[in-house]
Amino acid sequence: MIYTGKMNAGLFIVFLTRLIAGATKKVFLIVDHLSVHGAAAVDLWLTGKKDRIEVFYLPKYSPERNPDEYLNCDVKVNINTDGLPKDREELRGKLHRFMQRLAKMPARIASYFEHKYIAYAAAPEPIPT
Repeated sequence: MIYTGKMNAGLFIVFLTRLIAGATKKVFLIVDHLSVHGAAAVDLWLTGKKDRIEVFYLPKYSPERNPDEYLNCDVKVNINTDGLPKDREELRGKLHRFMQRLAKMPARIASYFEHKYIAYAAAPEPIPT
């Protein structure tokens, strides 16, 4: 989800709603300690949805444990390979296209979880049958 302005509890709830709308399995979401992530409105929204979503909070001041930081790095490295955007709208388009391409590359997304500090969040290896 791409948004402009400042993240707030209402916007985070919109994100959460969209996140679970298309999910066929329970979502396990890892978030940092941004104040809106633990806002009363968010806690209220999460009530009664434990079968669909569970939120885990990272320790404070631990960006190296946040899988989002690896995505952010990938975006920053790759979004401007064809030149800097001339305005916000072009930047938004580049970001949207990058995220659409990335969604079709599960191995690349999985690579964000290979770092030793992120391994806690990696999907377990399937057990051969």
